[in-house]
Amino acid sequence: MTHIERVWRNGLSLRAVGAAYFPKVLITWTLLVLEALLTLLLPLCIGRSVDALNRQSFSGLIELGVLIVALIVIGSARRFYDTRAYSAIQRDLSNSLVAREKAKNLPMSKTVARVNLLGELVEFLEQSLPTLILTGIMFVGILVVVFGIDMRVMGLCFVTFILVVAIYWISGGAYLRLNKGQNDEYERQLDTLALQDVGKVDRHFRRLMRWRVRLSDLETVNFSLVWVVLAAMLLGSIYFIVDNSTISPGQKITTIMYVFDYIEVVVGLPIFYQEALRLKDITGRLSSH
Repeated sequence: MTHIERVWRNGLSLRAVGAAYFPKVLITWTLLVLEALLTLLLPLCIGRSVDALNRQSFSGLIELGVLIVALIVIGSARRFYDTRAYSAIQRDLSNSLVAREKAKNLPMSKTVARVNLLGELVEFLEQSLPTLILTGIMFVGILVVVFGIDMRVMGLCFVTFILVVAIYWISGGAYLRLNKGQNDEYERQLDTLALQDVGKVDRHFRRLMRWRVRLSDLETVNFSLVWVVLAAMLLGSIYFIVDNSTISPGQKITTIMYVFDYIEVVVGLPIFYQEALRLKDITGRLSSH
């Protein structure tokens, strides 16, 4: 059984693609983990540099410079490799998908739509999933480091995460239904356009517009609620950091930087959740018989 056949055997999924192309995925994820760990150390090294300069020492700046150079080299190597690896994966999967759709005698409109959906899945593997892994490492790492500096700030960060997860979990079902409706309309697009009926074409694009507006409205409501929570966390964290007289100026700078990094992480995680819901619908369509 070829690696392509293994991808489709039990239905297309991220796990199946990852297993079929494991050597390529392993290389990019190894580079990714190294990049994530170096990124996590940046605020810590900046704080150490400030404290070292206050002691008239340049050791902290040297450490920071070495870290930045290593981050640039590893990050660039990963990106060069990723583009080539995932482009080859998309080529293989697209060819096999077209062959499967042709064997089932499906309309060309559906084949075109599904090739585009497959491109979204590979794009998730190449861009979103690595960012998710990086975000996960940053999330855990920030909590650990901040715990060692000020437990009150760590507590605020953890409570914030729970509240944000609750907001997006509650809206998950609605998001999945809206994505399904939008993808249904996309699969009908070529057939509708082929009719060359101005009225039907207009109704098709109006339906697409409504799906997009409803998705956007849901995302806007979630975004607003999340930022209310994050704003409260930021204000509370700054107060606790400045109020803590037991930590050095460098540690205060480090903690504030980690708080901002944490905000970026928390804002990003729900986006990946939404993409995962969208991919659930996509993989279901691509695996259907």
